[in-house]
Amino acid sequence: MSAPAYMMITVASCSPDFLTDALAHTGSLAEELKSDAGAISTRVGVMATGNETGSLFLLQTYSELNGIEGALSVYNTSDHYKALIGSGKIAVTLRNIVKIEDVGLANPDMGRPAYGVVTRMGTQGLMLDEARALVPNFENNGAMILRYGTLITGSAAGRRLLAVAYPSMDAIEKVYESLRGDPKYAAFLSKAEIDFRNIIRITA
Repeated sequence: MSAPAYMMITVASCSPDFLTDALAHTGSLAEELKSDAGAISTRVGVMATGNETGSLFLLQTYSELNGIEGALSVYNTSDHYKALIGSGKIAVTLRNIVKIEDVGLANPDMGRPAYGVVTRMGTQGLMLDEARALVPNFENNGAMILRYGTLITGSAAGRRLLAVAYPSMDAIEKVYESLRGDPKYAAFLSKAEIDFRNIIRITA
């Protein structure tokens, strides 16, 4: 399996009475993205915190940027995508592409997580060495996947995005307790400006 180089994140508002159906359609759409667009991985969920609470969340990763073109082609032909858009009960509020940098866990767990945490920030340069120095805090406390990248589209282009998958809320708590006790994290924050940090409940 190729290493992911790009990530596309889509967020869509959803009427509460359509959420169950929307998650089912989005889960099936995610499978089509893997089989027909070459997505390396996909994650579907619901925003649990922040301004987009209750919105649908879809993450997909690709080895090349042309995978995004394949995804858009799937959207044009997918009955599940047409059912979502045609329902009149969802509206895409965000769709952005992230260039994934060379920062991650040594032994990622490819099982389905229960939660994801997405943090957006401005940094003084890529800060790859500083980000890599923080990885043990995630690796040793239950994080399953870690992606650190640069937004290349949207109004926040140039900002960094950290996306981490977890098996439980307990693992999230342990990671952030570890970070708070790490002087390297304090040094990182002194050169970064966090815009938001939100939790996603993963469903597929």
